Amino acid sequence: IAGAREAGVTQPLINHHFGSKEGLWRAAMDALFERGQPEPVDSDASAAERFLAVTEHLVRFVAARPEVTRVLAREGAIAGPRLQYLIDHYLTYMFRETQALVRASQRAGLISQTVRADLLIFYLLGAGSHLFNVTALARGTLGIDTTSARVVEDFVTLFREVLRGGVFRTPARSTKPVKSAQSVKK
Repeated sequence: IAGAREAGVTQPLINHHFGSKEGLWRAAMDALFERGQPEPVDSDASAAERFLAVTEHLVRFVAARPEVTRVLAREGAIAGPRLQYLIDHYLTYMFRETQALVRASQRAGLISQTVRADLLIFYLLGAGSHLFNVTALARGTLGIDTTSARVVEDFVTLFREVLRGGVFRTPARSTKPVKSAQSVKK
């Protein structure tokens, strides 16, 4: 009822259009996740180009709609019908396609076989969206305007370069874990 009042409409009008509070929530999620799937990448593109295209789409998508990852954090914390709706309608395909892309990149030698594809997806989701979920912190501490197209593209560039130099294999990189100063003291 409070939501109807805030929107300047009556509860019966919301029920008429959406059927229920859950119907309204589903309609909101449908609008929120619209254009969430990346554009198809040229099949002739390299594994690196395909992987970067998908991750760059993720960053641009959550920059434009930071509430997506806020919804995922809230609804993803506890199993329930809302999370199941998101999984069934938006997330399963997106996550499985990304996982397949990570595995293809591993087969191509681009990403180490020691990296778990499923965990990398959550790493990318968190790293790619965090800046856009802490807009007041970014502005208040460093003056970053997360709504600026320039900032978004600079972040896409940063993300691409981190992937190229951090997740992607390079010949000079060791696969041995680095010991922390604390573990060396033990």
